[in-house]
Order: sequence, then C-alpha cells, then structure tokens
Amino acid sequence: METNLFRYVWEKSRSEQIVVLLIILGSIPFYWASFDVPKRIVNDAIQGGAFRDGKTTATLLEFSIGLPSFLGGASVKLFDGFQVGQFGLLLGLSGYFLFLVLINGAFKYVINVRKGILGERMLRRMRYDLFSLLMRFRPEDIRAVKPAEVASMIKDEVEPIGGFVGDAFIQPVFLLTQALTALVFIMVQSVWLGSIALSIVLAQAIIIPILRREQLRLGRERQIASRQLAGRIGEIVDAGPTIQGHGATTYVQSDIAGRLGRLFDIRYALFKRKFAVKFLNNLLAQITPFFFYAIGGFFALQGRMDIGQLVAVIAAYRDLPPPVKELIDWDQQRNDVTIKYEQVIAQFNRDETVEIDEANGVARLREKGTIRLESVQMLDNRGQPLLTPLSAQIPRPGTVAVIGPRGGAIDVLGRILGRQAMSYSGRVLIDGAPLARMSVERASHLIGYAGTETEIIAGTIRENILLPLKRRRPDWRPEGKMSSDQHRRFLEAVRSGNTPLPFESDWTDYEGAGVADEAALAERVRAVLDVLGCAEDVYELGLDGKVTASLRVEAKAQIVDARAAVAEELARSKLEGLITAFDPERYNANASIAENLIFGARMGPRFANETLLFEPYAHAILKAESLIDPLVEVGSRIAATVAEIFSGLPHGHALFERYSFGSGLEFDRLGELALLLTKHDMRVPLEAVAERDLVALALGYIEPKHRLNLLDERLRERILRARASFKTHLPADAAEDVDFYDPGRVMLGASLRDNLMFGRIGYGVADASRKVAKIVRKALARAGLDGDLYRIGLDTDCGIRGRFLPTRLKLAVPLAQALIKAPQIAVLDVGAFLATASEPDQVVARLREHCAGMTLFLLVEDASLIDGVPLRIVFDGPAGAVESDSDTEDAGRAALASSQQRGGTQQMEARP
Repeated sequence: METNLFRYVWEKSRSEQIVVLLIILGSIPFYWASFDVPKRIVNDAIQGGAFRDGKTTATLLEFSIGLPSFLGGASVKLFDGFQVGQFGLLLGLSGYFLFLVLINGAFKYVINVRKGILGERMLRRMRYDLFSLLMRFRPEDIRAVKPAEVASMIKDEVEPIGGFVGDAFIQPVFLLTQALTALVFIMVQSVWLGSIALSIVLAQAIIIPILRREQLRLGRERQIASRQLAGRIGEIVDAGPTIQGHGATTYVQSDIAGRLGRLFDIRYALFKRKFAVKFLNNLLAQITPFFFYAIGGFFALQGRMDIGQLVAVIAAYRDLPPPVKELIDWDQQRNDVTIKYEQVIAQFNRDETVEIDEANGVARLREKGTIRLESVQMLDNRGQPLLTPLSAQIPRPGTVAVIGPRGGAIDVLGRILGRQAMSYSGRVLIDGAPLARMSVERASHLIGYAGTETEIIAGTIRENILLPLKRRRPDWRPEGKMSSDQHRRFLEAVRSGNTPLPFESDWTDYEGAGVADEAALAERVRAVLDVLGCAEDVYELGLDGKVTASLRVEAKAQIVDARAAVAEELARSKLEGLITAFDPERYNANASIAENLIFGARMGPRFANETLLFEPYAHAILKAESLIDPLVEVGSRIAATVAEIFSGLPHGHALFERYSFGSGLEFDRLGELALLLTKHDMRVPLEAVAERDLVALALGYIEPKHRLNLLDERLRERILRARASFKTHLPADAAEDVDFYDPGRVMLGASLRDNLMFGRIGYGVADASRKVAKIVRKALARAGLDGDLYRIGLDTDCGIRGRFLPTRLKLAVPLAQALIKAPQIAVLDVGAFLATASEPDQVVARLREHCAGMTLFLLVEDASLIDGVPLRIVFDGPAGAVESDSDTEDAGRAALASSQQRGGTQQMEARP
C-alpha cells in the first residue's frame, strides 16, 4: 500500500478531486463580486455617488466584457441594464448582494458535500485496503497481531485520516482562493491596509505551526498509548476467567489505572498546549481590526480613502481570518494524519505476504504424485528448534500417521503441512511445486487443515461447517433487472475500490465440494458428521433447539402427530408413567410453579421468574388470586432451608445443582434473604426487592425435585385458578410473549423435545431421560421428522469461539470444515477429538475410508490409535523419524527415499 498519504489520495481519487477544484475556481468571480458590492452600496446608493452632477437616474445591472489596456482596451456590452433612482439603486444593489450571498452559499454547499462524499469513499477504500492487506499476512503473522489493536486501527485510527482525505487537496485550494481573494481585494482598496493584513497573516502562518509541533508530538504519544491500552484491555478480556480464578483482578485493575493515568497526563499537557496556541491565534486575528479602524479612519479623514472603500475593506477582512485559521488547522491536521497514516501503514505493509487469488482458477493435482519434505526446520524467536531438519518423500494418495506429544513438533509439522506456518527453512514440495509459493486460493482448494486451535466464528453449526466452501465468486448481476438501490450500492462499491460482489449472494462452491446442488451438499454434511460419529450429537442439539414460527407448516403438523406417537410408544412400552403430560385442568407436579401458572412457553423476558412480581399484569393476577403472600411464604421457607443446607458446603457441590430454582439468585443472596427474614418484623411489609426475590424462588419450586413439602392442595387449586385467569385476561400486547400449551398444536419458543413429550419427565425415576429420548427418536423417525430435527440441530448457534457447543462438537467442527471441501490433502489433528470418542479406532477407520482418495495426515499422541497405518513420522522432542512397514511397498519406498538428517540430528528407522 502506498506509504505517502497524498500520493495515495491522488492516485485513488484524481478525477473527483479535479472536478471539485474546477468548481472552486468557478466560484472565485462570485466571491470577488460579493466584496465589491458593499462598496457600491455605500458610495453610489447611500452617499449618492452615482447621482452627482445633477443625474437623477443610474444604470443598474449593466454587464460588459472588456479587454486589458495592453490588448487595446476594447469592450463588449452584454446587457444595457436598467435606469433607476437612488432608492431603486439601493434596493437593486442590496438584492444583487443577497443573490451573491446565495450563490456563494450554494458553491460552499456543493463543495462541502462533494468533499464529504469523497472523504467517506476514501475512508471506505482505506479500511477495505487495510483489511485486504491483513488477509495477505502469513498465517503466523495474523496470529501474532492483537485483534483489539488491529480492530482499533482499522475502525478508529483511520477515521481522522479518512476525514482528512476529502480535505487533502480541496481544502487548501478552497481556503487559499478565499483568503487570497479577500487579501487582493483589500490590497486593491488600500496598499497600506493590505500590507498590515498580509503581515498579520504571515505571522500567523509562521509562528502558530512552530508552536504546534509539541502538540503533534503529544498527539503521537496519545495515539500510541491509546492503542496499547486497547490491546491490553483485549488481552485481559480474553484471559478474564483465568484472572478471576487466580484472584488477580485488583492487580490488572491497577495496570489499567496506571495506563489511564499516563494517558491522562499526555492529554492534560496536550490540552494546555492546544488552548495556549488557540489564544495566541485568536489574539493575532482580533488585533488587525484595530489597525483598520485607526489607520483606515485616518486615511478617510484625509480623503485618501472613501467611506465605501473602508466599509468594503472591513467587510472583506471579516472573511480573511477564518480561512487563514482553517489553513493553519489544515496544516496541523496534515502533519497529524500523515504521522498516523505512516504509523498505521507500517503495521500493515509487510515484506513477506501471500498471494490471495489464482489468475486462471485452481487446477486439481494429478491423481498420483509425491509430497517431499526437504530439510524442513523451524525455530522460535529465540533461535531454539521447534522442529529439527526433517526430510521425507511421501506418495500420494496415502495415509501418514504423525505421532508425538501435544504442543511439540507434531503441531509445528501439522501447521507447516496445512500451510498455517510459513516461517520455516527448507522446502515442502507438492508434485514439485513449493507449498510456500502457492496462493491462498490454490492452497485452500488442495489442503484441508484442522489443528489444535479451534477457531469457530459466531454463527450456526451449518454456517461454520460450510465456511470453507464460501469461495465461489457470485455473479454481481442479480437475476432480472437490477433495482435502483442495488445499482447505487454497486456503483458506490466500485467508486470506493471495494468488491461489488454482494455478501447476500450464494458463495457456496458446490463443484469444489463434489456435489451438484444444495440438497446434495446437505447430504454431504451429514455424511461428514457420520464419519466423525457426531450425527447423534447434532440430533441431540436438534431436540433441544427451539421451534420457531419459521418452521414449515407440514413439519409443525408432523410434530403434533409425532407427539401422539410418543404417547403411544410410551404406553406400548409400559413407560407412560415417565412423563406427566400437560393438562389444562390439572397441576403438573413435575413442572415448576411458574410453568403451572403461565402454562405456556415464554417467548421473551417479560414473564421471567426474576421479575414476574414487578410485571403489572402478572402482579394483578397474583394479587386477584391472593397468591402473593403464599408465594412469599414458600420463598421464605426455601431461603431459610437452603441457606441452612448449603452452609459449609464448597461451591460446585452436587446439592447446588439439585437445589437450583431457576431464579438466577446466587447463594450469597439466599443467605442475605434468610438473614433478613430472621430479623424481619412481621408487622412491617417486606422490601419490594426482597419480596420479588422470594417470589422468584417460589416460582422455580418443583415438589418432586426439591422435596421440601411446601405445596398443599389449597395452594395448587389457587395456582390453577390463576392459570385460567392469566390466559383469559392476557392483554393484546402480551400475545407474542406466551404461547400457551395446547395438545393440538406446536408450542413456539419451546424445545422440540418439550413439544414431543408435551409434559415433564418424572423426577426420581432411574435412567428416565435416556429411555424417553430413545422413544422420542423412534417417534420422530416414524413421523419422517429426522431431517427437520437434523436441520434444527445444524441451526444451533455456536456462540463466540463455540462456547455454546458441547466439547465433542466444538472439536468436530474444524475437522468437518477440513473434510467438507473434499481436499486432496487432509492434515487432521485428531488427538483431542478421539479422546472424546467412545470407539476411537472406529472413527480412525471411517476417516481412512472417507479419505481413501486423499493424502491423509493423522496427528495423534497415542500410537495405538493408528494401528495399521503403514507410514509414520514419530517425534521425540523436536526431532522426528520416519518409520514404515515393509509389507507396504510404496510406504517402504517412501521411507527409504527419506534423506538422512545432516549432522546426525535425525534418524530413520525401517521396521522389518
């Protein structure tokens, strides 16, 4: 990227800059005329200069074009004008002045709007260029940068640079034309007054920039300190749970406080300097009128200058200091943003980058070939070996096991083969082509890599698995006619140097994945997850996924039918007692008080347990049915009992899970409530917040689960009456917040599992959940809902870095990403994933079968997991040895072809 800001701006916006500059030049005559008209108003109209020698009329709006005297002085009259009296001349000239004011205002409006649009386009281009440069970093360089600092540079630090871009050429020209027009006009009226104005302007132009140098230095310090603060905060946020776990929060708070203090000191010094310079600048600007009034008035008294000229000079000077001040500000801004630009560009301009695209598309490798490692070595930043020189020749296709301890040379070799590390010596050749010189596009088509670092983006499981296939450039032209909005966005993208390809288009490379359409791709995703043994995990997520209004109408009807099938299957298996069904007329003992009261799936936070008492409608229902005091009593007994049970128990004890009431209250709060109740005077009402928390505790109570014997028949009947009232009188604005239980339709907002069970599993029954899950799956298969269940599972949100996924699926997603694009070379670190599998040897067997046409590198810690793999690279520390079984001819040749380590640091064994 261009290191000089002005060259960058001129190269990227030359045509637009020239258009605006021409507009500025066109505005100069009108600007000059606006200075001259006040003089004519005073001299000709007010003082009657145009009516001397007995004239009763004067010519208004006479226009002519004259040549200079050295060209003969000829003139051509364009318009004869109008003959008017003194009052008419006054009104005419005043109207002409107003017209010029409007014209000059229109010029300023057009110039500023075009300048602003130009600045925004260049800001957009600059951010896109910087992000594109970031994508050209080597993989290890991307990992080395701090995300918070890079985001801060692209988003925040570039903002003032982009704001200046529109001013880079236009602003100085515009301000200079204004200042020079005013100054020349003053000079024409009086050389003395013009000289005074010029002297003050030169003093400002020389002294102020000198004084502002310290401001620039402090500004640079502030920028660096702010960036370091952002990076440090990002580091602390990433390590937040660890810092809390070690009790080091006060320590890191002290670090941030110290950095904030240093930043404050810089800003404090900056503000003092800034306002001192501003004071001096204003003083120089305001002292000039003193000379104008004194000297100009003296000239007027002597008759060397008429009053109209003096008024015009003062009026013209009024427009002189602002552009001069803005020019000085522009110069300071120029220095400031130039430094910022150079600092930002220095972070993104790297000597070693990667090529992104292939000029002529990506061609697949031959069916058979070789992968050669020639003295591949990698050192850390201290010069210590992470991988000692390794040489080998591996035939394609085939399977290679890479064995070694986690975090050592095995990871380094995996990253090198997966093209995730490029700062190594030696060469990796794929059919003779150096891997390091391959473009990103070609390498991503040929190689599928899944390492130890699980980089899962926020989105669904499906979106993450299909991310490697988002590489087919869509046609930017939509089907049919392009709408005006699409056309505008396309043009703006091109003008801003951004890609015009719409993000909303289908980017999926079906051909690269070896499928014809979306349906076939869905089957391929399912096949890949079957290979990894994770299809059942996705089904489980589907059962826990919420049923939404967007679900197909046919699927909703099938869910209701499957609900009946589940009940029939339970009855057939004599397990109907496992589930207590939802019955509008009965209290469900295995559901909480809140579920029995609302008797529906809550679609939002409006009727959450924690705040239900403060919700006006719910409060009215509870009060009408006289339920507030009984619920407070239940909550009080829960608080007292649980506080007594938990006292002395360590956090994480099994009882904490059993006595969770879904109220979000911490144990410390339960202790506070218990203490408050022991001191409470029964004659005084409880505090509103305490009453709310106690009711929230009660609403989460389930008798068979918690077994505190707090519900009697009278309270159950009250809750049932309140249930009926709650549904009957629900206000219209709350209709979207609750979907009431109805055996004849699906419950929106509830999980698919809850929809199929339409009840609650009984507590205290051994292995009840597993038995019910098995029956639910059978009912779904009979109803033909397996596909919908699977789709709901794939639509599960992963969360940032996969925090919402179970560990097994979190480890499986990178493996699925590597396999889904059907690479010719797959480098899979399966050690951690196999540790979560019940039958790891079966997973390895399925992987080898699935990757039969590929070159498969399996990275594991336990050699027993890859029995039968003929070719192995075994690491002991940073040194590796190639081993092969002699019964496989190709593997034997590969082992024999691997060159010996220079200096004796590598050994090669050939097992008989």
